[in-house]
Amino acid sequence: MPALSVRLGLVALGTAAALAAGSLSIRGQQSECVACVHGDAVVVAGHEHITNRVYYEGIDPWTPVDVGVWDYARARQGGVDVVVENIWADDAYNRYNVTPKQVMRLLETFFAVLDRNRHRMELAYTSADAERIVAAGKMAVFLGLEAGWDFEGDVDLLRLLHRSGLRLAQFTSHDVTNTYVDAVGGVRKWNGINEQGRGIIREMNRLGVVIDISHASDESQRQIIEASAAPVTSSHQGLQHFVNTPRTMPDDTLRALARKGGVLGLHSSGAQISPTYNAWLRGKRMPGNGPLPLLTRSPDDDYGTYIARLDAAVKERWLERYARPWKEQVPDEAPLPTIEEWVEQIDYAINLVGEDHVAMGFDMSRGGGYFRDFDATKYPLITGALVKKGYSQSRIRKILGGNWLRLFARAKAPVVGSAAP
Repeated sequence: MPALSVRLGLVALGTAAALAAGSLSIRGQQSECVACVHGDAVVVAGHEHITNRVYYEGIDPWTPVDVGVWDYARARQGGVDVVVENIWADDAYNRYNVTPKQVMRLLETFFAVLDRNRHRMELAYTSADAERIVAAGKMAVFLGLEAGWDFEGDVDLLRLLHRSGLRLAQFTSHDVTNTYVDAVGGVRKWNGINEQGRGIIREMNRLGVVIDISHASDESQRQIIEASAAPVTSSHQGLQHFVNTPRTMPDDTLRALARKGGVLGLHSSGAQISPTYNAWLRGKRMPGNGPLPLLTRSPDDDYGTYIARLDAAVKERWLERYARPWKEQVPDEAPLPTIEEWVEQIDYAINLVGEDHVAMGFDMSRGGGYFRDFDATKYPLITGALVKKGYSQSRIRKILGGNWLRLFARAKAPVVGSAAP
């Protein structure tokens, strides 16, 4: 297939450039092996947020920029074939439940980008779609949603989003406990999930929307895994064995996830995977991490005042935190994690639950705090580190993307009981 041949040639060039620019020492035949494995694999970037950057910063994601570490253009150069694009509504929109409004805005932003770039990207509804799109020489994009679709869990909104192409959704309202599930950063209202939550799980299984348990409390994660008839994911999370925080996953939860056939997208953030970085970060205030002003909405005559103030405050915080060259987003002395550290944690997970349950969930499209001197052009360095670890080509292909594709293929499951009201 000519398009595929061209793609493999570009990937080989990108691999050579990444290895030359990176710190990984691989030479000769092994370097050629890295290019071969990387070019042959379907590489899936499992959790990114480029739509938010388009919305707030007005960037063209198909033009490389020096702000941020991730965009479609650089990912393509790095050999990425498939992206799980998670549009993200800031927690501030949960107040008075204006989350659906923000989700709709971001959806329109995503589809506008898609319409302008039909010659190089396409929306994937199934794993088979993704493989077809990649074979045609284009980037496949699965549409995901972080922070949920509606604070009250209205399944009519979920069904509409599914019609629009949504194929993965976070179960919590990001860090906020909602009407059916406790979030890791929220209050413990339900001791996990409630009956409404179980009904929503049945409906997500019926529709074939992958359930993302990231940002749920430990109890919620275990209960969601148990209740789901289909495999679930934690799309971007570290392991508690390495960094012991409420946000990382304990071994018993990972075992339960794997028993159900699920996939962990291992994070790249130092706060999630590096105890050294996590200790260094403690007590520091990074730009854009401060709280938003507490805004109160009038119960009567508002006429748009509240939403205008909220939009302005959220955008100001976003720009402060992310709209700077990526090498300026963390101090030089920050002990950022290495790719080799990430691979050691992948290896730990494989030894614990097997090679079918781990993948890339880098979550790096918003800024710094991730691998040092790494941007989306350097995905071949991941492959190089996996080759250097001595993994088989079959195992590497699973980690780079095969496990994500299998998860989407199994998202639709027959369910017992009625759909959520």
